[in-house]
Amino acid sequence: MKACVLEAVGKLVYKDVPTPEPKENEVLLKIKACGVCSSDIDRVFKTGTYNFPTIPGHEFCGEIVKAGSNVDSSMIGKKAVVFPLLPCNKCPSCEKENYAQCSNYNYFGSRCDGAFAEYLAAPVWNVLTFSDKVPFDHAAMCEPAAVAMHAVKLSELNKGDTICIVGTGTIGILCGLWAQKQGAKNIIFIGRNARKKQFIESLGFSNVLLDVDGLDAAIANITEGKGVDIAFECVGSNQAISTAIKSLKQKGRMILVGNPEGDISLARNIYWKILRSELDVKGAWNSKYSSKDNDWKDVLKAMEDNDLPFDKLITGRHNLSEADKAFDRLREKTIFTVKELFVNE
Repeated sequence: MKACVLEAVGKLVYKDVPTPEPKENEVLLKIKACGVCSSDIDRVFKTGTYNFPTIPGHEFCGEIVKAGSNVDSSMIGKKAVVFPLLPCNKCPSCEKENYAQCSNYNYFGSRCDGAFAEYLAAPVWNVLTFSDKVPFDHAAMCEPAAVAMHAVKLSELNKGDTICIVGTGTIGILCGLWAQKQGAKNIIFIGRNARKKQFIESLGFSNVLLDVDGLDAAIANITEGKGVDIAFECVGSNQAISTAIKSLKQKGRMILVGNPEGDISLARNIYWKILRSELDVKGAWNSKYSSKDNDWKDVLKAMEDNDLPFDKLITGRHNLSEADKAFDRLREKTIFTVKELFVNE
């Protein structure tokens, strides 16, 4: 099969590799679509994966084409998404079904081969099937949509809440869409890109602010001086975290979603606000995938009901052989992108 193999930092090679065989309790998927995450850009060009060579890609879906032993053959031919975290099933977190907090997990696309490929074998436990109502390119966004949904659930958002989202990447936009669906009253986006501002406004959000002088006054004007009930930080930078904290009302709630590239430090007056306003600060990591609470099932239901404008978030579809061009597009800051996909026919 063909795949994009990361052989070293900055060296992503489109080449022939062996097609995997499904083992016991596994299925083989023909990959139909795989999203490119911002973390993939860092893995390819900055940090690398945990070992080389590795096939990146963790936001994917496909068609089940082969079943390993102990797998019901009726699964063959079904469309499926795959939860990319492979838990150890032995640690205290796994015992409580908190798989995102597993102490010894594996992960498609970073710790083991992922879906920038034509085929991938995955355990049945990680696989969720979906109906023909959901296009493959929408289903490939199930992973980021589940991450955003998890963050919104953790916020305990109430109908009528005013929220602030710092960051206008895919996760930030999806947080806004889920919050809107849950009945948030005012949703304020804060970003740094004028083209993104126009795009988010085209989705029906009227309060999209650029991170410039006068930001504090603009938020105060929208919230009548009270501040927001909930802030989602979806960047992972000192400035973004400070902006999110400043936007909050007393006793407000903050959800940290952004993955930082370096150390985080806060000015004393910002830290004081956490203390003096008794802010509730929570971290959000990955998504929930358990027997009682499964963000992935909830996302697929929303996709089947056509609840969110997933198609509008897709700004590019590429063949695996065009990986260099796709990544050049993502790294070029003057080009507008939201979600870029690799699509296999």
